[in-house]
Amino acid sequence: MRAVIDSLIDRAIAGQVFPGAVVLVAREGVPLHYAAYGATMYADPGSRPLTPTDIFDIASLTKVFTASAALALHDAGLLDLEAPVRRYLPRLRAERVQVRHLLTHTSGLDVRLSVLRALGPAGIRATVYGATPLRPPGSAVAYTNINSFLLGEVVSTLAGMPLDAAIRTLILEPLGMAETGYCPSPALRARIPPTEIEPEWRGLVHGVVHDESAYALGGVAGHAGLFSTARDLERLLRMWLQGGAWEGRQVLREATVAAALRDYTAALPALSGAPARTGLGWMLDRANFMGAAPTGSFGHTGFTGPAMVGVPAQGLALVMLSNRTFPRRTPPPYRHHAVMAAVLEAALR
Repeated sequence: MRAVIDSLIDRAIAGQVFPGAVVLVAREGVPLHYAAYGATMYADPGSRPLTPTDIFDIASLTKVFTASAALALHDAGLLDLEAPVRRYLPRLRAERVQVRHLLTHTSGLDVRLSVLRALGPAGIRATVYGATPLRPPGSAVAYTNINSFLLGEVVSTLAGMPLDAAIRTLILEPLGMAETGYCPSPALRARIPPTEIEPEWRGLVHGVVHDESAYALGGVAGHAGLFSTARDLERLLRMWLQGGAWEGRQVLREATVAAALRDYTAALPALSGAPARTGLGWMLDRANFMGAAPTGSFGHTGFTGPAMVGVPAQGLALVMLSNRTFPRRTPPPYRHHAVMAAVLEAALR
């Protein structure tokens, strides 16, 4: 396995899929492979070799943390997944969108948040809260940031604290994820690979969230903003693989984990054209980055290059972190997805 993964990542770096990557494979919490490859910025000035403990902008992997926090609030009896979102966010114009629709990306809401960056936090929220579904809620799958953004607003409201504090209290602290959080301090910048060079706006994006709308919101949002390490993300996967348990505590109820890993969208069309099996906050059995993983596998990807997969059939957790958007983002199909699928295939042998 190690030699195959080494070869896959080395070839990806040579092909400029990403300048470097960290890969962690663990079974039942026991690391089978844990290594860093390549550099932070190819051969650019200031580049350095990656290390296994480097901290990455995990982009849309943030969505899984938001979903996990929402499910913890559900377990506490504070959040009804079948309730209209307006019960918790009265300013929301969309009347028929339920919490479950946000978790499964079936709300019908379709507002591209990145183009709202110039509006600032108040303007972004006004636009999102005033949006109405383009399709009947529950009728189709369309992966959009607005769903997780609104779910983050629900989590913050019900927890009675800012979203970063809510996720820290509900998920990060119970799992001992000390190296995961929003808005990393300048002291951590040396451990964070840059994500992109944006000559027309921010210049070198380094140590701040890459996602445009999350940046405009101050770095904290339900759909993006978290930074993390491979070790910390393996903890999250392991909790889910263990039925919500962590060191003798049920972070999430076992029944909630089982419900979240069910497919809620098999009978629905996906506007992306590709199959989009979706649980509550998780992508399920997605061939584009999971390859031929056993049925029931769950995971998520992020725009900047991170990906993680849990394989319940083998108790396997795989995390691959990269900054594939450096120096400039590339259009789909995203090549790091195929690399992730090949690495997972190697880990499953």
